Amino acid sequence: MKSLQAAIFDLDGLLIDSEPLWEEAEINIFARHGIQITPEMCQKVKGYRVDESIRFLSQNSPTNLFDPLSIEQQIILEAKRLIAEKAKGLPGCVYILHFFQSRGITLALASSSPYDIIHLGLQKLNIHQHFKVIYSATEEHYGKPHPGVFLTSAKKLGVEPTNCVVFEDALNGIIAAKAAKMKAIAIPAQQNSLDLRFLLADLILPSLLHFKEHHIDLLFDELAY
Repeated sequence: MKSLQAAIFDLDGLLIDSEPLWEEAEINIFARHGIQITPEMCQKVKGYRVDESIRFLSQNSPTNLFDPLSIEQQIILEAKRLIAEKAKGLPGCVYILHFFQSRGITLALASSSPYDIIHLGLQKLNIHQHFKVIYSATEEHYGKPHPGVFLTSAKKLGVEPTNCVVFEDALNGIIAAKAAKMKAIAIPAQQNSLDLRFLLADLILPSLLHFKEHHIDLLFDELAY
């Protein structure tokens, strides 16, 4: 019988307001190399690993003009600078962790960001201690929307995927969670709140503060299906 045993969280755009800062970093670094990318293009790679974002964003640009690895390093450095200067926790980022821990639910963080960005974000929010597992998709062969980062996180927790719930702000993360056969809760950014593709999620909420006890029953009560 399925029951909630673990909650897995994305980081950027869900717990910390770093997504606009990643977008700013990508636009800035590409511009330095004479390549113009738009916020709309950045939205398409939301939830991707940095290397996979670069591959997508540069697919229509002359690849001989820059070194993708160098671009990746520059974007990460720029993102770190911006996050350190500007990033803040999103509504409910502490509430939701205490909510699950007070009920004996194990927590994991599964992010597409590299570990130095993850630890910077967790340090900014002072929430590092809440997670039993902290895992980056940089260790996977494929990043989100592939389910690998979530499946490996569940394995590290010692929990079956069907007993996990995932919180995500990005559509690519929701796709990954559903592919992993986990319950998926979408907390989309306000500008994406009317995107019908988020209906793929099991539940859509305006913020982490809106998640309550009855939602657990809604997601895991098999009699409701």
